[in-house]
Amino acid sequence: MMQYNLVAFNPSGYYIPSKPRLTKIGKLFIAILLIVIFEGAFRKWISSALTNPLVLLRDAMALYGIVLAIKSGLIKSSQVGTQILKLWTYFFLMWGLMQLLINQTSPFIFIMGARFWLLYLWFAYAASMSFTRYDFDFISKTVIFILLLMTPLAVMQSFLPPGAFLNKQVDGDESTVFKVTADIVRTTGTFSFTLGYTILLALATPFVLALLAPGTKLWNRRWAPKFCLLALGVATIVSGSRGAIIFFGLLFSIYVLASLMYAKRSKRGATLLVLVGVTALVALIPYFFTRSTSASLERFESAAQSENIYDRVQSMFLGESGVYKNLPLMGHGIGVGTNFAGAVATGNRTFLLAETEAARTILEGGILGFAFIGLKLFVIVIGMRKSLSILKSSANTLPLLLWTTTSLALLSWSIIGQLTVNALGYLLLGLAIASLRLFSRKQ
Repeated sequence: MMQYNLVAFNPSGYYIPSKPRLTKIGKLFIAILLIVIFEGAFRKWISSALTNPLVLLRDAMALYGIVLAIKSGLIKSSQVGTQILKLWTYFFLMWGLMQLLINQTSPFIFIMGARFWLLYLWFAYAASMSFTRYDFDFISKTVIFILLLMTPLAVMQSFLPPGAFLNKQVDGDESTVFKVTADIVRTTGTFSFTLGYTILLALATPFVLALLAPGTKLWNRRWAPKFCLLALGVATIVSGSRGAIIFFGLLFSIYVLASLMYAKRSKRGATLLVLVGVTALVALIPYFFTRSTSASLERFESAAQSENIYDRVQSMFLGESGVYKNLPLMGHGIGVGTNFAGAVATGNRTFLLAETEAARTILEGGILGFAFIGLKLFVIVIGMRKSLSILKSSANTLPLLLWTTTSLALLSWSIIGQLTVNALGYLLLGLAIASLRLFSRKQ
């Protein structure tokens, strides 16, 4: 429901609603989002010593948001989601304490692991239960606006050499810069690593595609959806990421199919026009970004020759093949698989247990890890089913697009292992849950 502040007073003696404003939770959500997206820029171009202060700041905001939602009654104990989250938290803490006693792992690493597993999960739920429609729309516009600002930066990074200031860290050198080919970099935007930029593209894609749907308006400008789509296409092609390119194609296909199947007949023509427009965009972009397009094609070809696509997809969602051999039922310890633990043990931010999220979850938690994957699958099934229900009843594609992205995020992103992905993944989950509540006709 829309939230209003009753501050205006008319001559008849009745209060009238003023212009809607962001709630406190909405402001916290946006502040955390901005810190996550721009903290990499501070680390990369100013000083790597800024990492911990910025992470502590956003963690404190997330904790405050959870407390605020509980105290204000926005999170109710009677809600099924609250009860499930409470039970999961109790089970997690008991299992983690058992690991500490049996494995003799570091209590500090466990605390950091608990932060990765629980803090932003709780904040995502608190935010999703607190958002007004105005909050949601404002956040949607913020995500798109960030994409529009990030695109020129990514284009410049793509055209600049690896050793340029925009492409390397202030305390690093050219050898540490990831490349698509010998002289073309994998763009990072404001992030310190390529993965953050790819995750941002995935976060923005559902909102940009939803703008194309007839009747969906965030700006009163007819050219805005087309301009945002162009920016997304350019940002994707210069990313040098196969995952980003494939994901855009997948989500756009889902959008077109969903729109053609459930939109009113009078509006299906608009969807076909969008399809024609995007096809033309895909055909024209290579003429303006020849180097980036050629580099991406070369990357696809070399990857096809050097790896089995089936094995890669399988490892992304199920973990590396060797994970299930001699698997410890208690797990190696919560937090041991994070890049933070890797930095403590080796001095470098690396993953000690496994590279994939599924493997890391199982190796850290043992039985708890399997339970966590089961919880994720349960959430995904509920979310996808409800988003399809909204699609059928109102032809609104945004919840489905958000839940498709969230499903991929929960199963394959490094949510419990990497600081930036941890926050962005759970913020995406919060938006996806909120979309079910805000766009449901039952409210």
